[in-house]
Amino acid sequence: MAATLDQVYSSACKLPLPDLGALVSQLLGELSQPLADFSDAELEAIADAREAEMDSDSALTISHEDMLAFIQSRSR
Repeated sequence: MAATLDQVYSSACKLPLPDLGALVSQLLGELSQPLADFSDAELEAIADAREAEMDSDSALTISHEDMLAFIQSRSR
C-alpha cells in the first residue's frame, strides 16, 4: 500500500530534528539538478539584464516560484 504525501509528511514531522534534517538533506540532494553550462559572465549578464528590466518597470517582477521555473526551463 502506497503512503500518501500527507501520511509521509505527518510521519516525517514526528522524527527527531537531527533525523528530520538528514531526511530533508537527502531529499534535496536527490532533487538537485545542476544549472545549464553558463559561464559566470553569462550568468551575470542575464542577472544584470533582468535587474535593469525590474528597475524600469516594477510590474515586471515575478514570484520566486516563477523564477525557479524559468531557470529550470533554460537548463533543458
